[in-house]
Amino acid sequence: MAKRKFGMGWFGWTMISVILITTLGSFLFFVNVLDLDINNLFTDDQQASEETTEEPASQETVEEVEKVQDTVGKDHEDIGGFVSEMHDFYNDTTGYGGISSLDWNEQVEQAKTIDQKLQEEIPNITSDALLTDLQNIQNLASKTVEEQKSENVRNLHRLFHDLDIALNSYNGYDKIWGVTETLEQVN
Repeated sequence: MAKRKFGMGWFGWTMISVILITTLGSFLFFVNVLDLDINNLFTDDQQASEETTEEPASQETVEEVEKVQDTVGKDHEDIGGFVSEMHDFYNDTTGYGGISSLDWNEQVEQAKTIDQKLQEEIPNITSDALLTDLQNIQNLASKTVEEQKSENVRNLHRLFHDLDIALNSYNGYDKIWGVTETLEQVN
């Protein structure tokens, strides 16, 4: 009797190739159909855990925020209302993992609304720091329309978050992202 050599042969390799190609194809299909951002699939959990371990704001930070609210916030109440509305929108659409499954039609329309509103409001801004922040928001809104990258939407959310703290009586300042000129001295 001849010894039989064990090997997969062409049939085994063909089956493994078919399984791998089918699995990869299915993954890519569902990522595209569900409009998932692959980068966010790997980063949201880490960022979420970083956000929940934040320490409460110090008394000094609270006092600095209140000073900004009493000065810049009081002088720009109209834009403060707009900032609050936009912050609510981004909380609703990107919070709790929503950033990984954005409705791009909704995000693009919102970015266009932001750009239009800021074109009307920027000439009335008297604070240089706030003007810089609003111009940054306008640039990000334009990028969102052009590129549709979730990173731009995340940055818009953070800018509106910090400006909501600076201009309004938003109490969620246990986390200040430090992305605005208006709150630069507070962070």
